[in-house]
Amino acid sequence: MNWKQYKNLPENEKQNENYYIIGLDLGNESSSIAFYNKRAKEAEIIDLSGGYGHPTIPTAMQFVADANEWVYGEYAILNSDEGFTVKDLMERLGSSDYLDINGKAISVVNLLGLFIRELMSSVKNINPNAEVVGIAAAIPSYLSVQAREELVRAFKNAGYEKELIGLVSDNECIFAYADEIPKTSLLIDYGSRGVRGGIFELKDNRIRTVTALFDDAIGTKSIEQEVQNLFEKLYKANTKTEANQNQIAAFTYQHKDVLFQKAIQNKAAKLYFNFAFPPFQQTVSAEHANTLIKPFKDRLKQFIRQLNLKPDKVVCVGGGFEMLWVRELIVEFFPQDKIVEYKNSKIIAALGAAIAAAKILEAAEGHAFSIDDRHHVPMDVGLMIEGDQFIPLVEYNSFWWKPRPPHFFIVNAAVEEELPFALLSRAPSGEIQTLADIRLRGLPKRPKGTTKLQVQLKFLSDIEAVATVRDYGFGELFPRTDFEQEIYMKLGDAHELGNL
Repeated sequence: MNWKQYKNLPENEKQNENYYIIGLDLGNESSSIAFYNKRAKEAEIIDLSGGYGHPTIPTAMQFVADANEWVYGEYAILNSDEGFTVKDLMERLGSSDYLDINGKAISVVNLLGLFIRELMSSVKNINPNAEVVGIAAAIPSYLSVQAREELVRAFKNAGYEKELIGLVSDNECIFAYADEIPKTSLLIDYGSRGVRGGIFELKDNRIRTVTALFDDAIGTKSIEQEVQNLFEKLYKANTKTEANQNQIAAFTYQHKDVLFQKAIQNKAAKLYFNFAFPPFQQTVSAEHANTLIKPFKDRLKQFIRQLNLKPDKVVCVGGGFEMLWVRELIVEFFPQDKIVEYKNSKIIAALGAAIAAAKILEAAEGHAFSIDDRHHVPMDVGLMIEGDQFIPLVEYNSFWWKPRPPHFFIVNAAVEEELPFALLSRAPSGEIQTLADIRLRGLPKRPKGTTKLQVQLKFLSDIEAVATVRDYGFGELFPRTDFEQEIYMKLGDAHELGNL
């Protein structure tokens, strides 16, 4: 049954216990799944660990050639020596990526489809007669348009095209789970890629982003890499040999949390490197652990200071809040009664997705709200080459704060006293508008095709950006100069800042 058919069922038929409404959180680091319990009128998480009480599993899969089969989650991480392990599936979306698996090219879309099918199989564990009638997928906000299209294809490959209600931003899912939404909320999402902070304002059943900040240097993935580097150094110091990277990665996955829990504040952590030969025990002191975490703690403090606001509530989500030092740090800045924390902050998006899906299907009270999300660039921004070819410098729906590499262009015209230069926007509908139309002054005179320009775009906010144009010359005959010019742009308004 597809979700549209279920939505049109009489109310009494919607209560059938075999009908399941699913919320699925597909994260780059870990994933979880929830269902909406219609009788209890609440979302419930599904245990993905086979009874061990783990509500999330790593978003990872491994092909074991000897058995000609795939394994998923923790098994793929802990047994990485046994086959080809695939991680970072969500980050790989959007580039038509293929991987060589045992001599065969397989697309990331197909791999993610297999992973989704494995997650969805857990529904049968709680009810063998379960029929999925609707799925809302919580997705990371950073996914591009092409990445979202590939994700929809992955659901199709998994066999759930008709059940997929839609892709819902993780922010919307977090607010959908909240008991009540105050007038102003500070949402801090500490995930694998970084930490995001945004002030959200509720008005007329619509949530508007007031401010948005991001720091991509302190994500849990960066912390895990620092821990792995530490374990690798300890291995080398005790064995005088190079460590097996797969074994170190598995050891890190099992022991990284030990360094950041309360116990190590009172006594040292003892780690047993049982995969080494001969095995050895290593003690990591509280001082050592604090030294390792200090750069991340300092940056998080600075990040929160930048917010400089007093919201009604502070909502804390993401895997970073499973570390004790993060929870303790938040209390330094905000009163305890204003902080909303969850026992397991990783599963909130899945629970919220299930609630959002139930509201869309009119199986839950209330109606879904929308977020005016200003965390993203609302258009393509780029150049027009040779009259009709639009070359994007930044794509629609990408994070505006994300650092971007420079682009290089050959000027297909002779350079005289000045050079016409225009920056344009392209709306999702295809409409093109001029953001800045100026003259570059100060470039050396050169023949046609002998001037290479570097153009680098940096967003100041979701609607403001600065483009920096530099001269890179063309070979030895036309050397690079120190020419540099900045162009400030604003949607609907642009002006030149002038030569530096």
